[in-house]
Amino acid sequence: MHFYRGRILCVAFFFFSILIPAQSMRSAPVMRVGPAEMVFQPTDEEGYMQAWNVNFRGNGMLIYITFVISNLGPKSLNNGVSILVVKDGNVRVWTKEYDYQSLEAQKGVFGHKSYMNWLRYENGKYFIEIDQGDKSTPVIKLALSPYGPGLGLSDGKINLSEGGFIRFDVPVISSSATGHMILDDQWVDLKGVGGMEYLHGNRPVHNFAKRFHLIRSYNQGNGFFVGGFFGTEDSPYHSLIHAKVIKGGKLLDFGVARQVENIKVSQNSFSGYQIPEETLYRMNRCAVLESRKYYTGGYYVLGNISVVLRTVLRVFFAKPYVLHYHTVARAWCEEGDASRSYQDLLKKTPTAEFPSESTFYLINP
Repeated sequence: MHFYRGRILCVAFFFFSILIPAQSMRSAPVMRVGPAEMVFQPTDEEGYMQAWNVNFRGNGMLIYITFVISNLGPKSLNNGVSILVVKDGNVRVWTKEYDYQSLEAQKGVFGHKSYMNWLRYENGKYFIEIDQGDKSTPVIKLALSPYGPGLGLSDGKINLSEGGFIRFDVPVISSSATGHMILDDQWVDLKGVGGMEYLHGNRPVHNFAKRFHLIRSYNQGNGFFVGGFFGTEDSPYHSLIHAKVIKGGKLLDFGVARQVENIKVSQNSFSGYQIPEETLYRMNRCAVLESRKYYTGGYYVLGNISVVLRTVLRVFFAKPYVLHYHTVARAWCEEGDASRSYQDLLKKTPTAEFPSESTFYLINP
């Protein structure tokens, strides 16, 4: 299916999880999402991208599988798959880009085939099959059975300048995940917890953002979800941070954070970037403190891709890294908590506490 204008490539494997927050509170704050909101929607606009990210936690490892369809880059490459496996502190990354003739997708329908890699939905389950056609890369089969409905984090499309938009959803917050992986000629049965995030945009992200931050909680009825970015000089926003706090299935607070304060910051030795250890988010009703526990893995984007894609990305990005941390978020949501000092909050019992994963997508210093 060839619907692009010559310059095509999956330039944004590492952006898949870019969270762009909603601009204001909306009348339907808990937007439920599923396959119908993640259908294949190609356009000819320069900067078009759709990405579906599947994550797995279990068997002592983390697995991230990203499907991307885009029209950024050279020649006729418009789709691809990226795999990240973190085990025992070791990080391995595989990225493959494919020609448009390798893509099988139908406009308005969820699911597609990218070379020998599949994403599909049947009878309430998501199925993922990964085979990049190289013995040195993993073969993975996963089935996700969601525990409940997905969450719209951006609550629809967010308008950018000059007709641009971007949206981000968490269609699978938490699910049982079963399957297997073949890596280094070893078969590993997979059993754990999975999730999925979805991104859709029509403008190159480096035009308006220098870094993104994503926080995900993996309990269906409880969680702290954050998406935000720090803008470039040309961005319509200096920064924009959106969050939702959910306890027992009830939405405690949502919308754009009124203030974000980095209490403590340290340098990540791998990337050289300054990364917060504690961050306080002041919302409309809640104050939420995210505390970093330990580094779970990361990688230098330009070091794990093909020469062709590396050449393209160097035009746009100086130091692109992805860093993952295990964190804990504590929320105080009683009257006046959103305005209390950091010290006063620590003296109180939190309304809720959530184990979370914090991911930084670092584009340019």
